[in-house]
Amino acid sequence: MKVSEEIKLELLSLNHAEELFGLVDANRDYLKKWLPWLDFNRSAQDTEAFIKSVIEQYESGNGPQNAIFHDDVMCGVCGFHPIDRGNNIGRIGYWLDEARCGKGIVTNAVRVLVEVGFREYKLNRIEIACATENYRSRAIPEKLEFKLEGVLREYECLYGRYVDCAIYSQLASEYALNQRLQGDAAMLRT
Repeated sequence: MKVSEEIKLELLSLNHAEELFGLVDANRDYLKKWLPWLDFNRSAQDTEAFIKSVIEQYESGNGPQNAIFHDDVMCGVCGFHPIDRGNNIGRIGYWLDEARCGKGIVTNAVRVLVEVGFREYKLNRIEIACATENYRSRAIPEKLEFKLEGVLREYECLYGRYVDCAIYSQLASEYALNQRLQGDAAMLRT
């Protein structure tokens, strides 16, 4: 799926396993600051097991997980955690190669995921949770006009230390209104 001239998303497949594991391994120290799963991903086989689980998630209608490519180089992952179908809630997660941070790659990829969530999966609500001190991650839902709902104290355990998480959300009604306003603004410019 094309996001921009430089950015594309590909559904994770087993063909990505070795490259994805290499990317995780190269960024292990950087990612460990904010992501709790790195000790469970120690080999290409661990990455394969993860990919198999997200393929099953996608095939059962519970949302995609995508490899992010920038200039045709894999540089991260973004996607939905399994969708809560009973409540029509999607939760988006993402991470990016440290060397490519700050270029708007994840913001643009998540913008597309939000559209997929509301239009294709008919979600009522999309959430993004970020450690309160992970300012780069928090900037993404803020740029995409998500609302900060609050902070869950000591919500996640990161290698023996607990961190607070900021919870952001956007509702389908807010997304639709934002789309209409953007369309109206575009019409006024022409």
